[in-house]
Amino acid sequence: MKHTDKKVLSMGALTLSALLLAGCGDGGGGGEETTGGSAATEATGGATATAEQSASGSPSASESAGGTASPSASGSASGSPSATPSGGAEVGAVTGAIVAAEEDVTGGQAFEIDRKDAGEGWEVTLAVEDREQEVEVSADGEQVTPQETDDELDPADRDNLAAVQVPLEDAVRTALNEVDGTLDSAELDTEDGVVVWEVDVDESDGTSVDVHINAENGSVLKVDR
Repeated sequence: MKHTDKKVLSMGALTLSALLLAGCGDGGGGGEETTGGSAATEATGGATATAEQSASGSPSASESAGGTASPSASGSASGSPSATPSGGAEVGAVTGAIVAAEEDVTGGQAFEIDRKDAGEGWEVTLAVEDREQEVEVSADGEQVTPQETDDELDPADRDNLAAVQVPLEDAVRTALNEVDGTLDSAELDTEDGVVVWEVDVDESDGTSVDVHINAENGSVLKVDR
C-alpha cells in the first residue's frame, strides 16, 4: 500500500473517532434519538403536507380522468331538471289539504275544495254519512278549522259519491299534471251520465282551464279552455 493511501486511511479513522467521542459526550444515545426524532418529524410533516395538498390542491380522480370535476350530488339536485313533474309543489299543497281535512273529520270523504282569497288556504267540503261538513285548512295544511255547517247531504252528491273509485286528491293530481297551473276549485259532478271530477286550474297567464276526470277510472275525459 502506498504512503498516500495510509495517510488517507489514518485521517478517516481520526474523523470517525472524533464523531464517536462527540456522541458519547452528548449522553449516550441522545444524538441518535434526536436524529431519529428529527427524521420522524420530517417524515410526518411531509406526509401531512402531502395529504393536505392532495385534499385541497390536487385534482380528484374524476378530474384527472376527464379534465373536469364531476358535479356533486347537491349540484345535480339544484342544477339539473327535477324528476318531479311541473306543478309538483302545488300538487303537494292541495293533496295535503285534502288529506288533512279527511283526517280531522272522522269518517269524512272530501268531494269539493276551493282556494280561499289571496291564497290563504282552502275550504274543503266533506260528506259524513248523510250530512256534509265544511272545514278550512291553512295554506301549509297544518291547521284545520271546522265551520258551523250541518247541512243534509244533497241526494245527487250522495249518488255521485257512491260511484267514486278515484278520490278527490288523485283527480287533482291528474289535472295538475295535465295543466301547469294552480288549483282554483274541484268538485264532483256528472258529464253525459258519467260521474266526473271537475277541476278548475288557473294557468300562469290567467287562463282558466276545466279538466274533467272520470271518477271511476281516473282518465282525463276533456280539457276546456
